[in-house]
Amino acid sequence: MNLRLLFLAMLAVVSTLSRAQDLPPSWEPGTWSVVLDDVALSNPWVGGLTAPQWSAFDADLDGDDDLFAFDRDGSRVLMFERIPGEDLTLRKDWTEGWPDMVDWCLLRDYNCDGKPDIFTSHQNGIRVFTNTTQSGEGPSFDPEPVTLFATFDLIGSDPSDLPVICLGMDLPAIMDHDDDGDLDIITFTETASTLYRFEGQTPCGLDLECTNRCYGMLAEAAENNALFIGDDFECSFNVENPGMVVSDVSRTGLHAGGALTSLQLEPGGPKDLIISDVTYPEALAVVLEVGPSSLDSATHVDPTFPSNLYGDQAVNLVRFPAAFHLDVDQDGVRDLLFSPNTPLETNDDESVHFFRNTGTEDEPAWQFITNNYLQDGMVDLGRGAYPSFHDFDGDGLLDLAVANKERYEGVDQTPAAVAVFRNAGTTTEPQFDLVDLDWITLEDFQIESPYPAFGDLDGDGDLDVLVGDELGRIHEFTNVAPAGAWPEFTLTALSIPEDGSGEAIDVGQFATPQLHDMDGDGDLDMVVGEKNGTLTLFERTSVGTWSEYISPIHGENWGNILVDNLLGINGYSVPALTPTSEGLRVFVANETGTVQDFGLASDNWDAELLEVNDAVFGGREGFRCAAAIADVDNDGLLDALVGIQNGGLLAYSSSSDTLILDAAALPAWEWQVMPNPGRDAFRWRSAQPWSGELTAWSVTGRKVGHVVVQGQREGAVETTDWAPGNYVIRPVLTPGNSEGVPMGTPLTWIKLPE
Repeated sequence: MNLRLLFLAMLAVVSTLSRAQDLPPSWEPGTWSVVLDDVALSNPWVGGLTAPQWSAFDADLDGDDDLFAFDRDGSRVLMFERIPGEDLTLRKDWTEGWPDMVDWCLLRDYNCDGKPDIFTSHQNGIRVFTNTTQSGEGPSFDPEPVTLFATFDLIGSDPSDLPVICLGMDLPAIMDHDDDGDLDIITFTETASTLYRFEGQTPCGLDLECTNRCYGMLAEAAENNALFIGDDFECSFNVENPGMVVSDVSRTGLHAGGALTSLQLEPGGPKDLIISDVTYPEALAVVLEVGPSSLDSATHVDPTFPSNLYGDQAVNLVRFPAAFHLDVDQDGVRDLLFSPNTPLETNDDESVHFFRNTGTEDEPAWQFITNNYLQDGMVDLGRGAYPSFHDFDGDGLLDLAVANKERYEGVDQTPAAVAVFRNAGTTTEPQFDLVDLDWITLEDFQIESPYPAFGDLDGDGDLDVLVGDELGRIHEFTNVAPAGAWPEFTLTALSIPEDGSGEAIDVGQFATPQLHDMDGDGDLDMVVGEKNGTLTLFERTSVGTWSEYISPIHGENWGNILVDNLLGINGYSVPALTPTSEGLRVFVANETGTVQDFGLASDNWDAELLEVNDAVFGGREGFRCAAAIADVDNDGLLDALVGIQNGGLLAYSSSSDTLILDAAALPAWEWQVMPNPGRDAFRWRSAQPWSGELTAWSVTGRKVGHVVVQGQREGAVETTDWAPGNYVIRPVLTPGNSEGVPMGTPLTWIKLPE
């Protein structure tokens, strides 16, 4: 297609305002219903949980504790509002503006103003963000953090202020340990064998002193999680002002992480400890008493906490259970939540174990309640989530398929699967009912990290599926169900070949295919993402054969796209090509957790597709994301689900503030651009004042510029950086509280060469 024909085709599209799918001016959290086993989920679109860390937090200052979680997997901030008589409700608006954090985050009130402050990991130390929340506003924090220092008494020299030590993999105990009005901190030492105690010196302040380097007279073994206490352990540094010298404890190895929680387990005496190790599923309860030298010393270790002395069932997470002491059920006494303190090799769809305290604060008794607290109200399918929308049963409603990387079923038993949900709602109110958690047989063929692409591959009118895998291969499954029945898939070809060579298609690693007719010849072509963050285009040459398109300009990299990544190495690109009223829009999800917009696909496969939006749905909310974008509620605007590494989905719908206008309701505006053609700039003039934006698009569908219009009749647009050629200039009205509605007649403006 030549440029003139392409331009005319585009002009015809953008000149017509219809209810066809289009990008909304803004997004808001989706609220579509999800039903599992006849029960509607309370918070289906949280995104799943892997390694959450829990704190109580009255975020709205209404007098009751809401619930905060920081998920180590993806550094996610989550807030749940507590409404009397209702389930805890996800509040995404309460997570805006929080500082970037890694490793761990606990909320503790250090300055006695009743508002918990942020204590978080920073370079194997701790820093604090002060809570500045005001009544009637969402949570806010001072953007300038305080890095914690403590006074150490160094042998042979004067005391020095040095950073508080807390290795990033560890989790410290932060509380008023001695009930004197200030916060104390207990962490593992650098050798991960003994414990530091940093004692607060000023009520309602952050002045700290290292008062013990072998706190509790205990040490952890090098080869396992056993603790040496009493006569089995001696430490010359269990003194009030320890010198910074090498410990006498002999250790031949170091564990990779430990978690600490301080609380009262038995009445009287100092606070006790719960200690866990990264390698083990148990939590150790350590009872402390005041020893002969007036120092806190461990007297008893319960290796099966809390079943031995304190409850009815031992903690049993797959790895590294961290304990969080807070009043979960709001009955006035604090309970315990246990979650893994690592995202690796955990049972992350059962990662919140709730033990209710049926006793008192000073003499607790623990009753096991559930191993998936809050998770039972959300879509959480294990590790990874890759959604796609299709009408699988032909009823005119979009159903939902979700693949995942793995689901924990036991040690060395982590099968991958594709779950499917039937849309049992209406055209305007979707409801996704779980049909099958293991819809497509994958385990028999050792297909790992599956990514499905649905489409009619054999021309029989129903949906078949291609499945990309971790090795970069693609496998074909054929729908063998009778016409009109729910699809059933049978493997047709393992590792489908490329036309001509006979070699299996291999894009490297983590193939993520999507099917779409890219050349308008009536059959489905394939765009495939991969670990290195690029896209590869395969043309369907005949039934069952595929030919990779090699561009003379960009080689195998279709559109010269390289998605954002975490370390400058990979990217994990996942295409989400979406038909819109303007044409086929190229969305690509990435490793960082955002979805990028590369504008409209071009008929010229050698064209470079330039990014027009690096975060379509705002900031990232979890690593390794994938997106499904479609008009789910039939309002003429696109909606979306974004799956993330944590195993769940985030929902986005068009904003309720969006105003949809019919073409007949738009005023017949007269406006012009001049001079036309021009070179460095043009002026525009309209018949009446208006507010909104004036946007400019190249003939290949790339947004090249915009200006904000505020009650104006005319203005100017600089075009110095634009290449010579034809451009579509379009007014976007902002009526009332809407953020943009295309209107009027787009005009052509031609830039002349210099």
